[in-house]
Amino acid sequence: MKFAWGLKNRLLVALLLISLIPIVIVVVVTSRNYATLVERQVQEVSASVLERSMIRISNQLEEIGRVSEYIAYQQTAGADTTLSFLKQYTKGSSPDEYGKLRNERDFRAATESLLLSHDYIEGLFLFAEDGTVFSNTKGSELKLGYSPFDSPWYQNTLELQGQMYVGNMDYQDFLLSDKMFITFSRALYDPKSKQRIGVLLINCSKRLFDDLKLSVLEDQHITVMNNIGSILYGAGMDKGRPIVLGGAKGSLVDKGNNRLLVYDTFSPYDWHMVISVSLASITGQVKSTLTFAVWFGAGWSIVAVALSMWIANTFSKPVSRIALLMKNYEKGLKSPSLTRYMQRTDEIGILYTQYFNMLKQIDTLVHERYHGQIIAMSAKMKALEAQINSHFLFNTLTTINSIAELEDVDSIAEMSKALGDMFRYSIKMSRDEVSLREELEHVGNYIKIQSYRYGDKIRWQIDIPPELLDISMLKLLLQPIVENAVYHGIEMKKGKGTVRIAAYEDERGVWIEVVDDGVGIDEVKLKRLREMLDSPPEFEQLNANTGDTRSIGVYNVHARISLYYGTPYGLQVESMENGGGTTVRLRLPAHALNGTKEGHSTR
Repeated sequence: MKFAWGLKNRLLVALLLISLIPIVIVVVVTSRNYATLVERQVQEVSASVLERSMIRISNQLEEIGRVSEYIAYQQTAGADTTLSFLKQYTKGSSPDEYGKLRNERDFRAATESLLLSHDYIEGLFLFAEDGTVFSNTKGSELKLGYSPFDSPWYQNTLELQGQMYVGNMDYQDFLLSDKMFITFSRALYDPKSKQRIGVLLINCSKRLFDDLKLSVLEDQHITVMNNIGSILYGAGMDKGRPIVLGGAKGSLVDKGNNRLLVYDTFSPYDWHMVISVSLASITGQVKSTLTFAVWFGAGWSIVAVALSMWIANTFSKPVSRIALLMKNYEKGLKSPSLTRYMQRTDEIGILYTQYFNMLKQIDTLVHERYHGQIIAMSAKMKALEAQINSHFLFNTLTTINSIAELEDVDSIAEMSKALGDMFRYSIKMSRDEVSLREELEHVGNYIKIQSYRYGDKIRWQIDIPPELLDISMLKLLLQPIVENAVYHGIEMKKGKGTVRIAAYEDERGVWIEVVDDGVGIDEVKLKRLREMLDSPPEFEQLNANTGDTRSIGVYNVHARISLYYGTPYGLQVESMENGGGTTVRLRLPAHALNGTKEGHSTR
């Protein structure tokens, strides 16, 4: 019953896999798709918040630009413009102290409303070309004696030639304050002479970004960075870790903080704004759906296991019974008739009915086989009688050879001896395979006989490497091919001819070639011959042991090789008519070098 139990287990495992794998796939795909959907929605919401926030900050930056334009180009009734009094403070010439105080007062009066209306602007500074400073602040004053000419922010501002330069959010070393500020500065030029007359610096506090707090949702944090990655505003972000973005716009996962980052680029200064959302909040929304999917999958799995066990037992029991019947029949035990299974109309009933019918047919075939063996023994006896007659002919040739030697008739002696050796070689019954050396000796006897007939009309060449002389091959393969070369190639040729036998080995096997320079084969016959060689060979007593004359000829040689060694071994024929000659190649397996063949041993 071990076999039946194993079948039951295999059927059970197959049913479980068929039922459980889809459940697992559904649970996993549902959970993953839902998680992806939630993450996509979070990204879309974050992108919307990001867009609104960028608009707010862009408006603030535009307002700072308008402030700088207002200060640079304002005109007041009855007063000089800012540009007018800055022209007076060039290098080498400056107004008196009274003039400086009056200009300081005018600057403060002109900018006081700007400080009051913009809570994030902490101070306004005008640096004249001679070093004079005009300022209006909310308390963040310049350090005494500060000169801006060597400061990096001043040099960077001059390089932009009138464009706005934005510094980092940092502690400014030229101010008397312990707070962090971000500065906006630009060089001022006389619109008529195009000469630089000073530099304007607008000092802003963190309140510049206060509007960002109005946009974010719960568990969202906004970070603003400049074009080199320095953080200008970073509520809720770890300022100790640099944020590396993948481009101007997109999203990525910050594994270090377990947060989703959505970012974009805005403003003329190529600032980056990043909104981060905790991944824990995203996964929390998925937990309920995942829990339901897991419980549903577990419940359905229990049902699937129960159904699989019932189906496996129902189908494996009849199969185990018939397996036991087969084992008992092999031991010679009589099989009982299981009517309850045979009366079934399903596949099990058909299986049992056909099995018992098969047993009856087997008994009939066994009886017929015994009868056939008796007939075969009779045929074998007749074959032995034919072999006895063959030995009688061989002995007769031996007697002729002896008489020729006694009468000193050398030609008859040599021909009868060669013919006797050929006949003895052909009736060998001990083995099917011989060495190439033996096969060449048999061909040599044939050549000796033909030499008496054709004289020097035929020239023989044998080009066989010594290492290939001991390969194993079926006997009586070469002589029929050589005979075809003589009778159908050289004999019909005017003048002398050559028959060459060569052999070589490559990765496909061992090749033996029989080449003649005779008249060749016409195209129609060659095509018919190749079609014959391409057709599947049939085993019809083609081996030489039976003496069947059909084994002599190109097709029979090909059929013997193909049936014995299998495909792709056999013959290949190439020929050119009108004296082009013919080449016949025998392909044998490479393992013939070892004297053995797969599925056969040298006998």
